[in-house]
Amino acid sequence: MATPLYSFVVPIYGDGYLAVPFCEAIQTAMGNLLKGCDIADFVEVIFVNDGSPNNSQDQLLEARRCFSFVRVIELSRNFGQHVAVSCGYRFATGRYVGMINADQQDPPDQIGRLIDAMNAGNCDIAIGLRSERAESWLNSFTSRAFHAGMNLLTGAKTPVNAATLRIMSRQFVDAYNQLSEKTPYIPGLENWLGFRHVYVPIRHQARISGKSTYSFRKRWRLAVESIIGFSDLPLRIAATLGFAITSIGMLLSLGLVIQKLFFTKFAPGYTSTITIVVFLGGLNLMFLGLVSLYVGRILREVQGRPQYIVKSYDGFRQAEGGIEALRRRLARGDEANVFEKAPR
Repeated sequence: MATPLYSFVVPIYGDGYLAVPFCEAIQTAMGNLLKGCDIADFVEVIFVNDGSPNNSQDQLLEARRCFSFVRVIELSRNFGQHVAVSCGYRFATGRYVGMINADQQDPPDQIGRLIDAMNAGNCDIAIGLRSERAESWLNSFTSRAFHAGMNLLTGAKTPVNAATLRIMSRQFVDAYNQLSEKTPYIPGLENWLGFRHVYVPIRHQARISGKSTYSFRKRWRLAVESIIGFSDLPLRIAATLGFAITSIGMLLSLGLVIQKLFFTKFAPGYTSTITIVVFLGGLNLMFLGLVSLYVGRILREVQGRPQYIVKSYDGFRQAEGGIEALRRRLARGDEANVFEKAPR
């Protein structure tokens, strides 16, 4: 029986200084899980440098030199966290593929709980649940509000306290890699793919060092892109509201005509006229902007540009084009010398 391999995809943007302590934590956690075996024979950690503006790439390469299980992918610019993770998935060859952040807010020692839950329930993806969030109330509130809003708009049932840490089967990741959206939203795509999900309570802790670069602006942009990518409900609300306002306007106009013809003569008020014009003008601009967001999304999809550009990679014997061949070797049980080994 072939030895299982574990792949962990770790997106990096400006926090390469966390790579070495993260690798140490992974080494400890997976060493315990594998009962003291050399994890380099079973585990790979794929750092995806998403166009970091600092010296993160040098720090990732230093981690690569220190830990033989580390692979490093450098993208040509910042494409976004979800694109970076999608890139890592395409390079991952493990029978189990995980996504985890280097800040260790979802501790690596919780990985075993997710793997056990997957095997016990014969599931294809296990996602952590944060019972208590060790972060600011603003980040906690916006995260919960975002997941609740997405569930409302898309009909999904993602828990509002879902963590970043997840473990997936090879079949699930292969299905994900068939998707070609230019602006992916990973939890939404996971729901769309189906398969059997399991949610596992895990411990959550504060960042081990530094400050998150995931700003409110980035969260807002992700929210807009996610809603547009997974639901046409905003358009349907706009159409319904437009029909309702038009109907009310027609009734009011009819009432004014009847009043003028049969009851009294009056001059329309300036204030009420301006108020209605401004309200309807703003509403029209809002709906036009909403439709433009959807048109812009369509434009990005039909342009046919690649989802990301890889600038360099380190620790892989072959580039992305050779990954399928590596997977076929894994399926046959030929796992020896699949990856380039770093000097120890």
